[in-house]
Amino acid sequence: MKLVELKNGETFNGHLQDCDNFMNVTLKDVYQTSASGEQFWKLEECYIKGSTMR
Repeated sequence: MKLVELKNGETFNGHLQDCDNFMNVTLKDVYQTSASGEQFWKLEECYIKGSTMR
């Protein structure tokens, strides 16, 4: 499991599927948490641009 935190405070927990030279990542079986920590989402897969990561 990998944890990715975005600049806006949201977090994504999931299994790292792919990562490229620009730190763009694809996560599988993901749990997304809002910046406030009050909302959660379950995603099958998500793509996160490296420039948005903290």
